[in-house]
Amino acid sequence: MMKTLHRVNTFIFLFVSCTLGLSQVSLELTPNPAAASVLATDNDVPAKASLTNNSDHTINVRWVRRIMELSMGWQTAVCDKNACYIPSIDTMLLELGAGETSNMDIHIYPNGVPGKSKIELTITDVDDSDNKVVGMYLFNQTSAVQEQVRPDDVKIYPNPATEYFKVETRDVLAKIDMYNIVGDRVKTFYAYRNKRYYVDDLPDGLYLVRLMDVNNRVIKTLRLNKR
Repeated sequence: MMKTLHRVNTFIFLFVSCTLGLSQVSLELTPNPAAASVLATDNDVPAKASLTNNSDHTINVRWVRRIMELSMGWQTAVCDKNACYIPSIDTMLLELGAGETSNMDIHIYPNGVPGKSKIELTITDVDDSDNKVVGMYLFNQTSAVQEQVRPDDVKIYPNPATEYFKVETRDVLAKIDMYNIVGDRVKTFYAYRNKRYYVDDLPDGLYLVRLMDVNNRVIKTLRLNKR
C-alpha cells in the first residue's frame, strides 16, 4: 500500500513539474533596446523592432505603452502589423500565428522641437501572463543629440513674461522661434542684442523658445511662461 501511494505521489510530482515546464516565454522582441536619433527638422522617426511568436500555436497578446520620458512638443505613436495608431492609443490586442513576426515600432514626431524620449512597451500573452517581453525604445538617449547645445550661459527674462521677454547670451543670435506645447510654431523673431520680443498677443501658457545662430543651428531651447 505504501509503495503504491509513493508511486502515485511521484507521478503527480512529475506531472506537475512537466506541466509547469510547458510555460515558457515564446515572445521575442529584437532589437531590444531599439534606438534612433531625432533631429528637430525630422517629420517622423521610427525606432524599429520585430516581435516574433516562437511557439507552435497562435497566441493573442496585448501591448501596453508607457511613456517614461517625452520632450515637450513631441508626439509618439505605436505601429504593429495591423496599423499605425494615433498618439493617444496606449494599448491594443494583437494576434500572432505560430512562428509569425510583426513589426513593433515606436514613432516620434518632433514637430520642429529638439529633445529626447524613452518609451517602454510591455507585450503579454493574454492567456499566459508569464509569457511576456518588455521592450525599451530610446530616442537621442544612446548618442549625443545632433543639435548644438551650449552651457547654461543663456538667460531669458522676465520669466514669466506678460508683454515681452529679452535674451541674454554670449552667442550671436540670428533668429528666435516660439512653439506652443503641441509643437506649433506661433512666432518668429529676428534677433538683435537687447531687443524686446513682444508676446502680449499670445494666450497664457507654456512655450518653447528656440534660439538660432547665423548658420541656422540651434544654440539652445528654453521654456517661457506667458501670463
